[in-house]
Amino acid sequence: MKRKISVRIFIIGWLFLIFTAGCCVLCYKVLFPFYYDWGKDRQIREAYMDIGDLDLANLEEKDYSVFAGYENEDLSFTIADEEMNAIYTSKENQDYLVYKNIEMKQELFSKEPKIMRRNTKLRESTKLRGILTQDDINFYVVIKDVSPRIEIEKTTEQFLLMIVVPILLLSSLLMWKFTSKLSKPIEQLVLVTDKIVQGNFAEQAKEEGVFLEASQLAENINYMAKKLQKNFEQIDESRQQQIRQSVQQERIEKMRKDFIANISHELKTPLTVISSQTEMIAYVGEEDKQYYLLSIQEEIEKMSNMVSELLDISVMEHHLEGMFQKVLDMKEIMEYILMKYHGLIQKKKLHMEVFLEELCFVYGDREYMEQAVNNYMMNAFEHTEIGGSIRVTLKKQKKNIRLGVYNTGKQIPPEELEHIWNGYYTTKLEENSVFSNAGLGLYIVQSVITMQNGKYGVENLPEGVEFWFTLPEVTSKLEN
Repeated sequence: MKRKISVRIFIIGWLFLIFTAGCCVLCYKVLFPFYYDWGKDRQIREAYMDIGDLDLANLEEKDYSVFAGYENEDLSFTIADEEMNAIYTSKENQDYLVYKNIEMKQELFSKEPKIMRRNTKLRESTKLRGILTQDDINFYVVIKDVSPRIEIEKTTEQFLLMIVVPILLLSSLLMWKFTSKLSKPIEQLVLVTDKIVQGNFAEQAKEEGVFLEASQLAENINYMAKKLQKNFEQIDESRQQQIRQSVQQERIEKMRKDFIANISHELKTPLTVISSQTEMIAYVGEEDKQYYLLSIQEEIEKMSNMVSELLDISVMEHHLEGMFQKVLDMKEIMEYILMKYHGLIQKKKLHMEVFLEELCFVYGDREYMEQAVNNYMMNAFEHTEIGGSIRVTLKKQKKNIRLGVYNTGKQIPPEELEHIWNGYYTTKLEENSVFSNAGLGLYIVQSVITMQNGKYGVENLPEGVEFWFTLPEVTSKLEN
């Protein structure tokens, strides 16, 4: 079963504390008796040596302070001479003590002092028996540990229990706080990574923290999130670009079908005329034959022009798919194009207005961009009467660059506005329509602008018509 890292660390730490406390208790139970015996043995031997430095036959007042010092450390003394006369005892009833501790066990004494232990139900007794010889007189010495050892051990165990349990509880509380603090950065990183998995790359992990590893991990996660966000944006942009290209391709394919239908209709008309004129030649005189021959030649020239334009648009559409796009300065392109129309403006006595804004940069293919602008300009010149006006505007508009070509003249019937972009558009109102035969110019414009992610259109304005197109603005020429 999976657990949170804070719970796991707490359990491990708590088990470690219990193990440590258990080891301490075990060590106490095993080692404390040895340590206690070693300390008591050393204390008793020191006392025996200090007694040996005293004149036991003539004890003075100051000598009793030696005994008193050791008696305060839970030692008792029984000393007698060879005649079993009491020299010194720690308690009253000296004769009884000498009899019990020395006379009855005289065979246990030697000049090499020995420490003996005896276990009872109540306590463990430790005694030293030895013979000190001073001035050829033997003194029997018994030094006994009178401390209540079992009570000491019980008291110590109770004390340990009283100390260990609160220490375990306090340590557990401190350890829980520590593990919570330790796991908090990790839990925060888990939340951030969950957001990343859900696709939210805006959430950032805190890089400043107490633990170096957590801070480095947070930095790496933030860096990874930024890279993933950038990659997903690029993938999304690529997908959107593919969608746009697919839509554009479908649109171009539809326009191509419409174009073929329109050109078929246009070719059918001169063929019908030629057929009828050819039949008439057989029935007319020599004077009328010349008229019909000229009429046939005129229709053939129309068909030849249509076929040439058809070939041009086919070549153009093939090249559009592989056009080389770069950053273009539309103001510079417009100035270059307008110079070529100076003579035509003078010839038709047109009033020309030009408004070109600075820093109008777009992505595009210069050759096809000039062709699209030229088609707008020629369309304006063809439909502007002598003495009329043409206005050309280039400006920035909502992150786009807008080019407009306005000319005075007849407006386009509303029912034809959406159809004039199709090549060789014809209607039932062909004879009365200004744009009954629009040719391929506007079809080329919409193809070029569509392939360059732009928009195009036409508007009827007071006293004239304005054709326009927009392209996405490039904020700086340096983006090339």
